[in-house]
Amino acid sequence: MPAAIICRKEFTEDLTLDKLSGMRIGVTVSDHFTKYLHERYPDGGYTIVPMVGGYIGGLRSLAVGDVDALICDMALASRYIANARISNLRIAGITNYSIELRIASRKDAPMLGNILRKGLSLVLPHERQVAEEEWLSLQYRPFWASRTFWFSVFAVCGVIFGSIVLILFWNRSLKRQVNQRTLTLSSINKVLLGSLDCRTAQEVMFRCLAEAKTMSASDQTSLCLIHKDRVMTRILSISGDDFVEDTTEHDDDSVELTPEQVAELEAGRHVRVSIENEAKQIVAVPLKADSSANQPVITVLRSRREYTDNEISLLTEVLFAFDEALQRKRTEISLHDKERQLQRVQRMEALGTLAGGIAHDFNNLLGVIVANGEMIELFHIDGNQALKSKTRAILTAAYRGRDLVSQILSFTSRGSEEARLINISPIIKEAVKFLKASLPASINIEYEIGKPEPPVRADPTQVHQVIMNLCTNSAHAMEDNGGTLSISLNMAEPPAGEDGKGMRSGNCLCLTVSDTGKGIPESIQERIFDPFFTTKTLGQGTGLGLAVVQGIVKAWGGFVWMNSTENKGTTFRIYIPSRADEPFDLPGQVLRRKLPGGTGTILFVDDEDELAESYSELLTSLGYKVHPVTDSRKALAMFEASPDGFDLVITDYNMPGLQGDKLAKQILAIRPDLPIILCTGYSHTFGEQDAKAIGIETFLNKPVELRSLATAVSRFLGPGDGLFNSNQR
Repeated sequence: MPAAIICRKEFTEDLTLDKLSGMRIGVTVSDHFTKYLHERYPDGGYTIVPMVGGYIGGLRSLAVGDVDALICDMALASRYIANARISNLRIAGITNYSIELRIASRKDAPMLGNILRKGLSLVLPHERQVAEEEWLSLQYRPFWASRTFWFSVFAVCGVIFGSIVLILFWNRSLKRQVNQRTLTLSSINKVLLGSLDCRTAQEVMFRCLAEAKTMSASDQTSLCLIHKDRVMTRILSISGDDFVEDTTEHDDDSVELTPEQVAELEAGRHVRVSIENEAKQIVAVPLKADSSANQPVITVLRSRREYTDNEISLLTEVLFAFDEALQRKRTEISLHDKERQLQRVQRMEALGTLAGGIAHDFNNLLGVIVANGEMIELFHIDGNQALKSKTRAILTAAYRGRDLVSQILSFTSRGSEEARLINISPIIKEAVKFLKASLPASINIEYEIGKPEPPVRADPTQVHQVIMNLCTNSAHAMEDNGGTLSISLNMAEPPAGEDGKGMRSGNCLCLTVSDTGKGIPESIQERIFDPFFTTKTLGQGTGLGLAVVQGIVKAWGGFVWMNSTENKGTTFRIYIPSRADEPFDLPGQVLRRKLPGGTGTILFVDDEDELAESYSELLTSLGYKVHPVTDSRKALAMFEASPDGFDLVITDYNMPGLQGDKLAKQILAIRPDLPIILCTGYSHTFGEQDAKAIGIETFLNKPVELRSLATAVSRFLGPGDGLFNSNQR
């Protein structure tokens, strides 16, 4: 017989030897079992309580709660429990420890032992079972043999069977819902996948409205706006067969919502609006909106038949997916715009690098022309008016080329913009020539320049940029039907108001650019000066033209006034403070002045032979001793050989072998007190402040005029007697 684990009936769980942790147990089997228990389960966590009174004492201790479990012989325990009528005990489990039950006889009666053995061997199995049932009143029943187990099995089977019946009963309803869900997902996929091919958010909206109309079997699907007065107006709709209607507002279709309905939409929930007089029902689903904008919604309208709750639920889900498609497309368009802006910046950066290289070489060429032209004007005219006129024409062209290089550098954000006293009329005339050559013949250009024309303080390149931006916009407004582009320059009174505040009466120059084009809609006139705002199609405009114009004019101390009427034209007026009270040398005016001369030894370094020769000839004629060198390394070696033999160093910046700034550093390391003049055609990495930082006294931009060079040299080597007269521009 196996050793059994007996416990009180309130312990409902089955027990094994490894589940006795934390329990007090008694053992009535034998001392050998206690040893077996310690060997097999040394860390069992149980407590063995000594039993007094054998089986009867152990069972009574268990019954009254002195111990939590008792391990004993199943047969003896069953018999004692039955005899003692202990009713609160049960067999909670059996162990793998077996106990042999034997029948003993006296040794002096061997015959009796043989009879018993033969008798036991003759007991049949069913007779043995009957004997066990009689002697073992307590039986260990596994969980599957209990009524509770089978009741649970029958209950689970009943639930499963009922569920199957319920599923079969709802099968038709589920099929209908699946079909509706399939239609919903199909609509969502069509819009989400179709939005990838759309180029604008409006195209995505058209797809959304068309799919919503098909899926909901609606008569009309619309994009509406809810205004602050709770009125919902339609701005975009689809009705009929592929009929698309795009308007601004439809007052006849406006619907006034209740405050509760507006609150529901603002909370992101749909609303249902019934139009009783017309037997129509509208379902509105909100879209995401900016905080400053009116609330946009998508509405579906159906006559004669109301929407069911299930239809509204599916429709709401689809329209929210459409909103997600719209947001994705807007994000994609925004990223694409930023990518194009980055590409534009990179192209401008590359153009600036190219312009810088061209500027350096071109300024060297202009330097040769300016130096030789001014030398001819100084020394070789001798009253020859024809030669004087031709020389002046050469110098004027050279100076214009210098200004052109400055404009290129300014356009590529590489030049240093400097405002000075100028007349605007020559720039207008030059811009008109360019516009006549570039605009179509259908656009007639007229210009008028009033007299007198006072000077203004501005940068010529910026003036040219302002005129070209305004004229280009006007030409774009007339490109379909042609028209007249008018430019005028006159004195004007500054207008009243904040714009003209601080400008003196009668002391204002007005530049007017007007056209007869299609005009600017009143709804967007307040935004035309916003950066990156444009009404032009993709690739035709950046939205920066008018923003740049306004920024430039404000820097001059002026302001921009605009007036536009749709289908009649647009007029821009630029008001600029005049500087009539400031001294101003008109272009082309010639004054007779002396060039300052002096004495001293100059080391002149430039890799252009013609420049070195021309400027050395001038300085020599002014009384200086000049050593021209075209190799910067050779110049350094010459200076190192005789550091005290030179009073001044004039060097170019961009030279092969050893650049001008590095040459200057090494010279100053030998003679820190030596003055150095640095000339440069262009450098985007080295400027006047950098030159001063390393100790260079003077920084000149090429092409250098002779008077500027002579004046700079005389600062360090002292003024002379003015050996020669010159014509100063």
